[in-house]
Amino acid sequence: MSDKDRVITIYNLRADTSEFIGASDAYIPAHTGLPALCTDLVPPDIPENMAAVFDGKVWSLIEDHRGKTVYDVTTGASLFIEQLGALPVNTVSVVATGEFVKWNGKTWVQDPDAVKADAVRAATDQKNEQIREATLLINTLNDAAELGMSSEEEATKLLEWKKYRVLLTRIDPTEAPEINWPPVPVG
Repeated sequence: MSDKDRVITIYNLRADTSEFIGASDAYIPAHTGLPALCTDLVPPDIPENMAAVFDGKVWSLIEDHRGKTVYDVTTGASLFIEQLGALPVNTVSVVATGEFVKWNGKTWVQDPDAVKADAVRAATDQKNEQIREATLLINTLNDAAELGMSSEEEATKLLEWKKYRVLLTRIDPTEAPEINWPPVPVG
């Protein structure tokens, strides 16, 4: 505080983060103090990717990655940085490209375990769907046979579809993608 009117350089602060946002000249009437959200203490030089933050007494340099997108090394999910501070743990600035990749500490690489797991899941889904379709057809053909209403052609179809369903149940999805699927019966 001064007993004289004066014009001084002030260093303006952002309201939510108290970071330096610019300098300006301010008229300070006698017997008054500085305006809100500023200081007369000169901020330090601010390196790239840093912000100068004033805590009311001293300046500190804080990492500033706002506006950048980083990627979680566990999931590959993107995270847009909106706050001051260090990057979140286990994130990198390199985008994961492609499916079934994992971070090896230096780069994203193909994850053979994830590729295999996806192939097993797909084979399991395919096996279950083919068994379901075969069972629906077999049930109808069985009804005709049990009621004495099936033709010779239907009796042959019933046998072929039952054999097909047995072969499907013997499929081991963990062998994916190297599975020799049985041919679907004709008709």
